[in-house]
Amino acid sequence: MRYSRLKLFVVSAQEPKQKPPLTVVGDVGGRIAIMVDDIIDDAQSFVAAAEVLKTRGAYKIYVIATHGVLSSDAPALLEASPITQVIVTNTVPHEVQKMRCHKIKTVDISLMLCEAIRRIYHNESMGQLFRDITLDD
Repeated sequence: MRYSRLKLFVVSAQEPKQKPPLTVVGDVGGRIAIMVDDIIDDAQSFVAAAEVLKTRGAYKIYVIATHGVLSSDAPALLEASPITQVIVTNTVPHEVQKMRCHKIKTVDISLMLCEAIRRIYHNESMGQLFRDITLDD
């Protein structure tokens, strides 16, 4: 697979809760944008970035985060945003949030974590764990 057509955008904030300066590097017009972070909580920075990407012509916008805390009004903000889909793992339960936002999808990593612990204990390779990961909804 060739990645030469992938575009990069950077979202950075100096302090938490500060309105982040948004910089888009490259042309995202007509392309799929993917934002990745370790956690998504109030979702404001993701929504702000998605609005900039949509304005710049992004075709679809995905958010991927390990921990989907999605507190407060995050589900409503995401539902009303130009974000196409939010993919999170089941490290935090989000059944209530998913009722408020159809864009939230969950990847079940429970079996993978169990297998990772077993492999670490037996000093085995972790490579096999990252094949055939699917959404559970």
